[in-house]
Amino acid sequence: MTNVGTIGTSSITKTFLEACIASRAFKVSHLYSRSKAKAQDLIDELFLPEAAAYDDLETFLSAPDLEVVYVASPNSLHFDHVKAALLHGKSVIVEKPAFANTAEYEAIDAILQQRPELHVIEAARHLFDSNYLVAQEKVSQFTEITGATLTYMKYSSRFDAFQAGKTPNIFSPEFAGGALYDLGVYLLYAAVDWFGVPESSAYYATKAENGIDLHGLARLHYPKFDVALIFGKDQQSFLASEIYSHRKTLWLDSLGEPTQVRLYDSPAVYQDLSQHTAENALVEEVNAISLMFTNREEDKFKHYWQLAGQVTRLLVDLRASAGIVFESDQKK
Repeated sequence: MTNVGTIGTSSITKTFLEACIASRAFKVSHLYSRSKAKAQDLIDELFLPEAAAYDDLETFLSAPDLEVVYVASPNSLHFDHVKAALLHGKSVIVEKPAFANTAEYEAIDAILQQRPELHVIEAARHLFDSNYLVAQEKVSQFTEITGATLTYMKYSSRFDAFQAGKTPNIFSPEFAGGALYDLGVYLLYAAVDWFGVPESSAYYATKAENGIDLHGLARLHYPKFDVALIFGKDQQSFLASEIYSHRKTLWLDSLGEPTQVRLYDSPAVYQDLSQHTAENALVEEVNAISLMFTNREEDKFKHYWQLAGQVTRLLVDLRASAGIVFESDQKK
């Protein structure tokens, strides 16, 4: 069983650790946080008596039995944490978005070229979801794609605080926040995975006073069709996602967390393709990635790393089209 350590103590880290425990896919051995007490609290809460807590990153990364590092720090810190882990000989699972700009991706790629035994995989969890995979299979069987509308809009639990004058990381340009990088990235992953890299793209964003995007509409142009992406964090939507092939429509209730998939032949005639999903949304992802490490599935690692690069470049292009600037753009 592969030993995994975590950076960060946010809710997504807890969900990841619970998925590791439920699936027994990884052995949780080390937890790092800037506050050692927070790391120890998480160890105690999840009853991980064999795991150690750290507040010193160098000591954490130097642990000889640590093999894979799960990075769930704020977006703007991903690059530094991924780089540090690789330089200590550890492979990495990094929460989306992996990087704020293409320079960061290319710098990590240069390290991986020198250390081919190491891997970095972006935790775009929906790519490993059984409902996403059944939808992907149907998309590949369409003789012709004529368009798509992909949506993911959720009212953020931190938006009220943002409106009250606070600046949570997810609404901060310093920490590479905003709707595109938090929710739009799910839609971009699906679009690039299913349809490839678009010929051109544009993002029409509604922005806050600090320049961060709250919601918006992106357009991806392909040679014979267009894809509309609708996403946001300051309002709630119940729109489904759809992929069109003339009279046929593939329908997903939520692309970020798909639980229902249907293939419509007409408004009243459809096939229910829905698959059972685990209660913990990360279990399927954790299982799949664990097997990639155990079986050394190099082709899959290469595929997902290339996909991460394509998505990163597209995120940067869309950001530029909307005039969204992160502080990290000036540093790399």
